[in-house]
Amino acid sequence: MDTRTRWIIGILVALVIGLVVGLIIVVGDNSNDSGTTVTIQSVPTQPQATTTQTTTQSTTTRTSTAPTGGTPVPSPGTPSTPGGSGGL
Repeated sequence: MDTRTRWIIGILVALVIGLVVGLIIVVGDNSNDSGTTVTIQSVPTQPQATTTQTTTQSTTTRTSTAPTGGTPVPSPGTPSTPGGSGGL
């Protein structure tokens, strides 16, 4: 007998044995599942009260007219001179 034929017959026998074992398990399953009914009841929920909290924050803006150091930004239209210090 050819080696390939032996492999094919071996695989077919293994499949048949697996199917027979599976069929025995399915037929032998006696868990008495028939007649069992599960009922799910919905429970009404009360709406939750929500609380909104608002926080107000005031800000103070301070403006200063005194120069804090450095060279001020030139106004538009005037040429800037190189070599200045400071700036932004």
